[in-house]
Amino acid sequence: MATPPLPGQPHLLLLKGHPGTGKSTLARALARHLGWPLLDKDDVKDHTVGLPRGNELAYEILWQLTETQLVLGLSVVVDSPLSYPIGYATGCRLAQRYRARLLVVETLLDEATWRQRLDARLPDASTHKVSSWPAMQALLARYNGCWRYPIAPEHHLPVDTARPLEVQLHQVLAAIRSTVTNPNETEP
Repeated sequence: MATPPLPGQPHLLLLKGHPGTGKSTLARALARHLGWPLLDKDDVKDHTVGLPRGNELAYEILWQLTETQLVLGLSVVVDSPLSYPIGYATGCRLAQRYRARLLVVETLLDEATWRQRLDARLPDASTHKVSSWPAMQALLARYNGCWRYPIAPEHHLPVDTARPLEVQLHQVLAAIRSTVTNPNETEP
């Protein structure tokens, strides 16, 4: 059952995290619970992966779809790794432009559990999704630490995804509610 819409400004909820950290599971649970649209970069990239600049195109499309939701005054859940600072900067610009409350939910996991989850993934038809620990290590080497950028504390909610999904959901919902009771706290 969806939670009634929160009063006032829309929310821009950005999920951030590496593959296998529970980001998409949490994003789906949040969208289902809140009744908010869910935009998943992987859904877009599934259709752009073979194109020149396929990853960049996927992000451009994702942000355009996000902007459309905000123009309509809708809150939205955006699921992407948010590995590069430009993603957070884009989210900040959109939140400011549409007076949306911004929250970056970063999914974190201890290395042993993360490795176990990745190695347990079944390879799927998508060629761009990481499905093993060695592949993740190669991706992290290519990232060269770019995902370690500063996020304003009022926008940042780290979530330990080793905890039960209901606990994670409760943590994020409490953070969202706090922005409604103290709206100036999260102004981008």
